[in-house]
Amino acid sequence: MKRIKIYHALRVKLGIIAIVLIALPVIAISITYSRTVKEIIKNKYTDTAIQSVFETGDKIDFILQDIEEFSTVIISNTNLLEMLKNESEYGYDDFKNTLRGFITSRDDIEVIDLVMQGRKYSIGATKITSAYSIQKALMDSSGQPVWLPTKKENIEILSGIFDKYYFTLARRIIDFNTLDDYGYLMINMEEVILEQAYKSLIDDENVELFICDKNGVIISHPDKSKIGTTIRYKRYANEVLTSKDNNSYVQYKDKIDKVAIYSTIDSNGWKIIKTISTGYLYEEINNIQKYFLLGGFLYGIVIILFMIFFSIRYTEPMMKMKKVINKVEQGDLTVRTEVHSNDEIGQLGDSLNNMISEMEVLINKLVKEEQAKKEVELEALHAQINPHFLYNTLNTIKWMAKIQGNKSVSRAITALIKLLRISTNLGRDMITLEEEIDYVKNYIVIQKLRFNEAINLNYNIDSDCLGLTVPKLFLQPIVENSIIYGIGDENNELNIEIKAFTRGEDLIIEITDDGPGIEDEILEKIFKSQTDRNKFSKVGLNNVNQRIKLYCGSDYGLQIETKVGAGTLVRVRLNVKDVKYS
Repeated sequence: MKRIKIYHALRVKLGIIAIVLIALPVIAISITYSRTVKEIIKNKYTDTAIQSVFETGDKIDFILQDIEEFSTVIISNTNLLEMLKNESEYGYDDFKNTLRGFITSRDDIEVIDLVMQGRKYSIGATKITSAYSIQKALMDSSGQPVWLPTKKENIEILSGIFDKYYFTLARRIIDFNTLDDYGYLMINMEEVILEQAYKSLIDDENVELFICDKNGVIISHPDKSKIGTTIRYKRYANEVLTSKDNNSYVQYKDKIDKVAIYSTIDSNGWKIIKTISTGYLYEEINNIQKYFLLGGFLYGIVIILFMIFFSIRYTEPMMKMKKVINKVEQGDLTVRTEVHSNDEIGQLGDSLNNMISEMEVLINKLVKEEQAKKEVELEALHAQINPHFLYNTLNTIKWMAKIQGNKSVSRAITALIKLLRISTNLGRDMITLEEEIDYVKNYIVIQKLRFNEAINLNYNIDSDCLGLTVPKLFLQPIVENSIIYGIGDENNELNIEIKAFTRGEDLIIEITDDGPGIEDEILEKIFKSQTDRNKFSKVGLNNVNQRIKLYCGSDYGLQIETKVGAGTLVRVRLNVKDVKYS
């Protein structure tokens, strides 16, 4: 039976139908619904995150505006302006005392510097060095506040020197009545003030939050080593720094998908930026989606298994019938299908059983007819051998009588009687290999008398082969063939060996002689159904070959290997299954 490819199987087709009509739509709807819900929730989460950054930006903007207003209070102070107009009348301590009055009212201001015409007055923390070029930063200023980038300063506290990061508000001191320019005012605040304002937004180690100026220079960062560096190389930097939106977000990829949420501080245009991976930002959404997809997947699996179960349930009877048909194809007509069903499949099973029963009856009838034909053929073949062999034997006795005395004739007649006892026993078609060997031995006795002991026969028979039953009179024609072609009319000495052994399920018997071999023309005619009145061997080998094929099948019989001048090997192959133990 032709093997069905797996993708043509009925069960597979039913499974595909289930997937296409049920599972795929369910999965598609689940994915579409999940993505829609995720997009909605994602937008809500993003809006919430933007709002929190925006509120933090407002908070920082309030701090910066407060400092700007405080600077306005200082530069518009009448007492300070009077001292600046008449600077030569006041000493260093006078300026420090005036500035101290301002700084003591604020906890968030670390240092106030007053710089004018090369002289500098400072109150608050003691800075060892100054990192600013005031004139350059305020060159284009007309009195409005200027926010300078955060710098690291060396501060002397008690007997030690410490590093601190300050962001600075600087502005020119101008008398708005006279427009006289008196110098510069710098208010220094510790960068920690800014960090404390946004620190609450850092809720995971993968979150980065910082403040940068318009040029992308970082003003405040939890990692102080990044203060003063630029974000220009970041993938989101250009879009954030050039955006006209005060509050928004940018999605980008930096090994993993990330979002940069930003808000602009109105006071000075600084940006507060929060970068976070989308995996963390949408962690809860992703979990919901996973559970939703898992539920849809499990539902699809259940549907598929349900369909597979029913496909197996309804195709199992057909699979049983298919197995029965396979066995029938192999020749087993005793099998029957067991399909118990009240539908069309049950009727099909009953019809199959009836058909096999009819086939069995017909084949048994044909087997009996064929067996009868074989018996007739075997009887005809036996009848063909016996008269011809008797002729040859009597012819041998004639030659012995001419050459020798009565003893040789007696021995020859005794051997002939033994031979005739087996060959004329038509009631037995099978004899043991041991009996067949005895038959050959008696035959050789006669042939030795004929050829003056010029024949030497050796036996190499496995002991476990002697009890096997074989077709009667199959060795003698082969040995006779060896003698006829081995000695001929020259009466040369001839050595013959008979070897028997089993190979798997086969019985192999090899008859080897050291005669001159058989010419190709004669070898081609040996298995042809032609008679030769002069030499019976050709008829005998053909007879043996046909009988073996009738007993064992067309794959068994004789095989001849010969070479002129190098002898002949005849190999007999019988099926052990068809040979029985006596």
